[in-house]
This record gives sequence, structure tokens and C-alpha cells, in this order.
Amino acid sequence: MRQRGHVATRQIEATGLTRPALRYQVRAGLVEPVMRGVYRFTTFPPGEQEREAAVLLWAGADVGVVAAFSHETALQHYELTDAFPAKLHLTVPQGFRKRAPSDVVLHRADLGPDDVRREGLLAYTTPARMFLDLLAAGFPLEPLRDAYQEAVRRGLVRRGTFEGSGARMGAYAGATATAHAVDLRDRLARLIEAD
Repeated sequence: MRQRGHVATRQIEATGLTRPALRYQVRAGLVEPVMRGVYRFTTFPPGEQEREAAVLLWAGADVGVVAAFSHETALQHYELTDAFPAKLHLTVPQGFRKRAPSDVVLHRADLGPDDVRREGLLAYTTPARMFLDLLAAGFPLEPLRDAYQEAVRRGLVRRGTFEGSGARMGAYAGATATAHAVDLRDRLARLIEAD
């Protein structure tokens, strides 16, 4: 099951099940609440990436909200770090208004189709977007440089992706304040200097 045994309240209601019937299902132990508006089928075997599936359902990815795991979460997903982030990092649209669960850090940006890699319901920012996000967030440069070199070696990012003032860098930096864009370009130059 692509939703890893999880279902959103809106999906349950779309099948015709009422809220009292849902409460009955919870009392009967057939489903359990995981977070606001998201339930887990108790008969579904536990597995990896359950929390990620629940978070994306909460965010509305099943109804077209363009949300993707990003920053440190994407870095760990692509196996470019040994560290496991304490919280899940999720990029949501600028106008997103839900309050994040305690284990989720929200980043607001309008992601384009070239910024997201989908794996069923799960979505992650592309490695190129991830590196720009981490640079802009002030992630330490030395471990990020190691991750970048590994990403190039494994073919996750092409050499020259960030060279000069390419379209990707221009579009990303253009969406930020001028002083921030200059700092971002400087950090990017230092990231790829060994490329």
C-alpha cells in the first residue's frame, strides 16, 4: 500500500464512512489515530517510512498540495549523511497554514516540478534543490561539501549543475533577498570549489 497503512480523515469520509463510524473503528482497534486527521490501520504490518507517509497525508499531498521532505531529511534519505535528523524537515507551499506536529520542521517555498522526486506518496526535494536549501539554511559547509562530492560521485548531482549563474541558481537566489542571494552564491562557490 503506497500510503504505508495510513489514511486521512478526508479519504475515509470520501468512502461514505461517517465520523461516528470512524470513532467506532478506533474503539474496535481497527484503526488508530496517528496525528490530527490521519489514522493507521492496525492490521497493516509496521514498516519503514510510516511517519513520512503520515506527515505527507497530514500536509495534503494526496489532494495536490506540493509538499516534499527536504533539508536534513532529504540528505539522510539520499544516504549522504550518517546522521539522523531529530525532526523531519518538510517544505510546503508559501500559503500553507497548518500548525506542524512537534517532530516536523516546516519550510515554506513553492516547489516546481523539477524540485521534487516522487516515490509513490512520498516526495523528497531533488538533490540539487536539497543542496541549495541546506546552503541557504546555513548548514555547516564541511560536511555538506563531503555530501556534495559523494552525490557527484554517485551521479545524484551532475558536475557543473551549479556553475556560474545558471538558471537553477538564478531562480533560487532570485526568490531571496539580495544580501541573502550574495551570501548563498558565496557559500555555493565554496561548496563546489573542489568539483
